[in-house]
Amino acid sequence: MRFGYALCSWLVRWSLILLFGLKVRGQENIPPQEKCILASNHRSNLDPMIMGGGVRREIHFFAKIELFKNRLLGSLIRYLNAFPVTRSGFDRKALNQSREILNQGGALLIFPEGTRAPSGGFLRAKIGIGWVACLTDAPIVPVYIHGSDHPWRAFFRRPRISIVIGAPVSLSELASPELPAKERYQRISEETLERIRTLSLETPGQVVKEKGPIYQRDVIPYPHLR
Repeated sequence: MRFGYALCSWLVRWSLILLFGLKVRGQENIPPQEKCILASNHRSNLDPMIMGGGVRREIHFFAKIELFKNRLLGSLIRYLNAFPVTRSGFDRKALNQSREILNQGGALLIFPEGTRAPSGGFLRAKIGIGWVACLTDAPIVPVYIHGSDHPWRAFFRRPRISIVIGAPVSLSELASPELPAKERYQRISEETLERIRTLSLETPGQVVKEKGPIYQRDVIPYPHLR
């Protein structure tokens, strides 16, 4: 891990611990060096930062292209391994870059839902994570983030921000290789999301009592994100 990245990760981690009571469970499930996809739910713009601070491995992640228009912010997040993605349509350039990261043995953070879901629920998964996983044969590590959509509740010591990391899953466990390609990509994405939902029941203190609902993508008010 690069020194600058490690320093930023350490600062973020301790800020989250002191301010929001961050707890991480399952850190040992992340392969220390091998390629892997960290697949997490997504409810807040804070989620990439929470993962960068909570996970003790250098990770790469997508960031919406608009963030790179600000030179200072763009330079900072590039240094922290963000790369731009156009959220409308199929951004082949960004997906090819994700393939390169994994083929070089990196760890890539992907939100299967593609954009933020309603509080307490999930969005039907998009096909992207299945496409990347199949082209790189990278195992998927499911992750559930709790409390990022209401961080100030955690500040007042109500349900805290927590990360629950599951065991790596091979692609054959998620979908049969006999399926047609596009169907297999979608099945992998949906099965990954289901494992994330199951992890939600393992939050510290068992603050989540039942799996949140899966919403169809038409609940998103912006058509280009559906």
